[in-house]
Amino acid sequence: MSDSSLSLKKLAEKLGLEFSGNAKLKITHVCGLDSLQNGGLAYLTSPDGLASVPVPAGMSRHAGISVDEINSSQVALIVSPGVKHDEHNLIFSDDPLATHVEAAKLLHSVTPAIPGLSGKNGVHSSAVVSKGVKLGKNVKVGPKSVIYEGAKIGDNTILHAGVVIMSEAVIGADCTFYPNVVVQDRCEIGNRVIIQSGAVIGSDGHGYFQREGVNHKIPQLGIVCIEDDVEIGACTTIDRARFHTTVIKQGSKLDNQVQIAHNVSVGEQALISAQSAVGGSVKAGHHLILGGQSGIRDNVQVGNNVTAVARAVITANTQDNEVMGGMPGRPVSQWRKLQSLINRLGELFERVRKLESRNDST
Repeated sequence: MSDSSLSLKKLAEKLGLEFSGNAKLKITHVCGLDSLQNGGLAYLTSPDGLASVPVPAGMSRHAGISVDEINSSQVALIVSPGVKHDEHNLIFSDDPLATHVEAAKLLHSVTPAIPGLSGKNGVHSSAVVSKGVKLGKNVKVGPKSVIYEGAKIGDNTILHAGVVIMSEAVIGADCTFYPNVVVQDRCEIGNRVIIQSGAVIGSDGHGYFQREGVNHKIPQLGIVCIEDDVEIGACTTIDRARFHTTVIKQGSKLDNQVQIAHNVSVGEQALISAQSAVGGSVKAGHHLILGGQSGIRDNVQVGNNVTAVARAVITANTQDNEVMGGMPGRPVSQWRKLQSLINRLGELFERVRKLESRNDST
């Protein structure tokens, strides 16, 4: 990650926002309130947070950091309009978090340069690109990457070291694939898709049938389609469909080590946390949220805006807007009541034992 710096005034101008304070203050990085250093830019969602920011007299609230090292004249804050404080350098935003993210993009380059390439485009000398491949403008292909016959790569897409794009796969524009990503044959990736290291798109689904006690493989003939603005975490696997398409719809974000089985459709703007799994042929609506190590059983229909808390397993069809907990999954209010009862089982067993002992003595 490479960094740059901007004056407070210039940064506010690039963000299209108003500011107050030292226009010439050099902003070098974004940070949180708990890690403020000189040149830092943090954000507040509540004006009350100003109380945690050091001022030029006395000691900082941050342990071990004195005002000689950090004070309000050397940092800036993104705050809601109407917040006034003469001792602080402020940028005013209706959405401080979103503005902080945009500032991070301006101050930090999050895509590392590919070694061995110069300029905005190029194919590393160790990469293998078949003759029939169609590369868009400004495509970068890193060391040891392999692109099979018939693949298409859109403009400005970056393939880091060791990426494999197999036959007739179609990759959109402005994508970034980190080292050792594999996209298997005929799969389709949209625009602005980010795939982290080690992810595999289009592996065979777990399809078998038994005859006389022997497992026989069922050919997986479909593809995976990943729509625009999706992000896939490291070592996540998405299986191709048996006949048609496994789909991850627009804007969905999958964490590391997630398993998506064959024939699945995940709706728009899903958030799926690490070590979660979605069974075969699941159809999930938009804004699905899966907590860590949660899952959905195969062939289940999941409504819109459904949440499964950590380690929950959805085992039956759901309505819209449900929050599920436990295994088997049930409305989280029911699950919490059951958990409360389970925590009292020792006490209840002891009460029963005493009652039984009392009855035996009589």
